[in-house]
Amino acid sequence: MDRLRAFLFILITLIIAQPLHAKGNPRINAQAAVLMDAGSGKVLYAKNAFYAMFPASTTKIMTAVLALELGKLNAKVPISIHAATREGTAMNISPGETWTLQQLLYGLLLSSGNDAAAAIGEYISGSETRFAHLMTEKAWLLGMGTTQFKNASGLPHEGHYTTAYDLALLTRYAMKKPLFRKIVKTKEITLNGPGGEVTLCNHNKLLWRYPYATGVKTGYTTAAGGCLVATAQKNNVTLIAVVMKTGTIYDDVQQLLEYGFTQTR
Repeated sequence: MDRLRAFLFILITLIIAQPLHAKGNPRINAQAAVLMDAGSGKVLYAKNAFYAMFPASTTKIMTAVLALELGKLNAKVPISIHAATREGTAMNISPGETWTLQQLLYGLLLSSGNDAAAAIGEYISGSETRFAHLMTEKAWLLGMGTTQFKNASGLPHEGHYTTAYDLALLTRYAMKKPLFRKIVKTKEITLNGPGGEVTLCNHNKLLWRYPYATGVKTGYTTAAGGCLVATAQKNNVTLIAVVMKTGTIYDDVQQLLEYGFTQTR
């Protein structure tokens, strides 16, 4: 029944979404995209919104959601060899160190740390693999009907996929959490780590480029291409823009957001 309701909701959303080639619609390079009004959940623009694709580090939105819901922010999280040696972007934690969950959340969402993602997964579920099962279960509960996770970071893996629409749904849910909103809007922070002070800078350059930006998460792998989930607020309207597999993530998202604000004023 839950899956049927999710299907019907998606069908209704497709009907009310603006036609892709309607006059005045954005012309973007992304292979898939969604623009959603965060308040109502209405889709204002859609392009291949339900295509299953690699999400890269936008995966970490779900990792953060579960950490906030199931973890304790001041918990001391030991760093394993598995977590510390994950390939790709990192907050540069080392085996044997101990960080608080809140510090790892900043490393996850600002530095896009694959090491932080694995450490969080191990803390919550005992292993990153078990945590990925939990992520998928949560996705289905949120109505993300075309999503499956195989790791906490978004590294390419067969069977690890989502859609632009599902990412918008997830972000709408995540942005209701005050600490999530605070972290993804942070441009830079200095943490007191085990070895001294560590400064983290947000990978999401939209926070500098676009005055109304309020978050959320970038992502890139060769398989996924450039991905960006972004939020912006203007005149009491909050929009969620998702672009997947594009080389112009910021230009695409800014086009979508500007288009959305003209539709909601």
